Amino acid sequence: MPPNNKTFLLEEYRDCSGKIGKLDNLIWQTASVILPITLAGFAYFGLSSSHTPNQFISVLVVGIGSITLLMAWFLLSRNWYFYQLVAFYRLIEIEIELGLWHYRYALFLRESKQGREKALEKTTKKEKERLQKLAEQQRDIPRIGLSRTMNFLTVIFSIGWIVLIVREYLLTF
Repeated sequence: MPPNNKTFLLEEYRDCSGKIGKLDNLIWQTASVILPITLAGFAYFGLSSSHTPNQFISVLVVGIGSITLLMAWFLLSRNWYFYQLVAFYRLIEIEIELGLWHYRYALFLRESKQGREKALEKTTKKEKERLQKLAEQQRDIPRIGLSRTMNFLTVIFSIGWIVLIVREYLLTF
């Protein structure tokens, strides 16, 4: 089947869009298991009033295990995020070829005001009119993004465990 066939491209577009959703679900489903376990560990050890050497060893082992689990989630999620970016890139290629706009609009709107201005400089007059009209109707929304969220959660939970381990050490010895 020739790659410029509209039906073929629409099928590939649907497939890429589905992959993005599946990968996003995978990232957050694994997080929905790992993060509550980490929070439960914080609650259990953070509320503990006994500070014995055995308790310290328990906090140390569970803390290192949790940090390891968080890092594994972070690295896997980063890998899955990379595959999402590849699918987004292909979606935009197909949109350009077929004259579709959904992801091109989304990509444009996620840019900062300065980024939008730079993007408008690179577009044709007809595209510029469409994007300017869209920008006028949409307010600026701060973009946090998946990658930043993954980084933030990994760092915050890891620091939490390090603080808990240090606290337990200081209260024990």
